[in-house]
Amino acid sequence: MKITAHEEYGLRIILRLARLLQTSSSGLVSINEIASAEAISYENTAAIIGKLKEAGLVESTRGKYGGYKLSRPSPSINLYQIIDALGEASFGIDFCNKHSGKEENCVNSNDCSVRPVWSSLNSMVNNFLAGISLNSLLNKEQNTINNIRGQVRNFAEVQMVYS
Repeated sequence: MKITAHEEYGLRIILRLARLLQTSSSGLVSINEIASAEAISYENTAAIIGKLKEAGLVESTRGKYGGYKLSRPSPSINLYQIIDALGEASFGIDFCNKHSGKEENCVNSNDCSVRPVWSSLNSMVNNFLAGISLNSLLNKEQNTINNIRGQVRNFAEVQMVYS
C-alpha cells in the first residue's frame, strides 16, 4: 500500500480543520486558514477539501462569513474513510485486470494463489485504518502511539476476502 502525497495532504488538512474548529469562534474555518497552517497551496487545499466534501466528511457554508467544518463529530470519522475519499483501494475489484500482462484478463484469474494474499493484506490494512478515529489523531504523538499499540494487540483476526 502506498500513501500518495494527495492522501497525506488530505489527512493533514482534515486534521488541521478539526484542530482549528476547536478554537474557531464561528464554528467554521476558511481554506486560507487551513492552507496557511499546513503550508500547502490554496489550490491543493481547495481540491482536497472538495473531495472530502464529496465524501460527506466535510461541509461548507457559503458567504462572507462562510467556511468549512466537519460533517459529523471527529470520533465518528475514521482514517479509512479519509484515505478512501482521497485515493483508490490498494486492491480493488479491478486490480488483477490492471496487471494482466499482454492479455485482457490475467492468465491466472481462474485459479490464483497470489490473489488471497493481496486481498487479505488489503482487508487487514483497511480494518486497521477503520479502527483509528480522527479524534484519536488529534492527540499528541505519544498518545497516538499508545492507541495504535493497543489496536495492534487487538488486531489478530485476518479476514479473507475474495472477489
